[in-house]
Amino acid sequence: MREFTGQVAFISGAGSGIGRGMAEAFAAAGMKLVLGDVDGESVRSVTTDLSVQGADALAVDLDVADRASWDAATQHAESKYGSVDILCNNAGVAGLSRPVEEIPIEEWRWMTDINLYGLVHGLQCFVPRLKAKGSGHIVNTSSIGGLVPLPKFSEYMAAKHAVVGLSGSVRQELEPFGIGVSVLCPGAVQTALGETTVRQRPGRATLAAARSDVVGDLPWRYIEPIDVGRLTLQGITDNQAFIFTHPENRAEVEAQFDAMRTAFDALPG
Repeated sequence: MREFTGQVAFISGAGSGIGRGMAEAFAAAGMKLVLGDVDGESVRSVTTDLSVQGADALAVDLDVADRASWDAATQHAESKYGSVDILCNNAGVAGLSRPVEEIPIEEWRWMTDINLYGLVHGLQCFVPRLKAKGSGHIVNTSSIGGLVPLPKFSEYMAAKHAVVGLSGSVRQELEPFGIGVSVLCPGAVQTALGETTVRQRPGRATLAAARSDVVGDLPWRYIEPIDVGRLTLQGITDNQAFIFTHPENRAEVEAQFDAMRTAFDALPG
């Protein structure tokens, strides 16, 4: 996919962070936008800002953990723009810094409902439509944590690793239908993900502060969300299986594969 002018993109989690960065980059490329978020006020503010700048954008209320919400948002989008060409399954919530044995099972379920099943709902909603068109592209947002684990964020890492596996499988499945699939694995991005997560789970405020202390001590280089949006556009253009954002993450990913090679080398015969 190389011509974006007039294409319609549906972006979940577009009220802030990477989703907003995608919206800004896609608007600059001449695309029409359907922007969904559980925070209706935020996503309508983003839509207004982009519309003032000349973008053609529609805000929709979207709780990605609720399939009925996906269906309603999709119908709203199609009533204005017709078919959607690009799905960015981007909405997600942040993990917190806790030992694995201290994470309540309901937190695991909540994390998975949004960070994994939220994407599954999006796929099951849009894949039949894209198959009918015979074209399109899907971007699933994971994290560099979907490939490189970080201790004490196990519920987040588990969901993001699952997104990588899901995306690889669906990419192979949809290739014969002319539909591309990429998994976005961003490194550190200047977003308010911790704060937006707490707005959904106020009881996490104390833990979120602890997470900020941990993350703040890590030697990460933060980039702006619009830079992720531009890299995503390039990834769609090139039909990349993986979309990365930080060259410095390469060594960490290669270390993971080196460990796998070592394990294979240790096999008898």
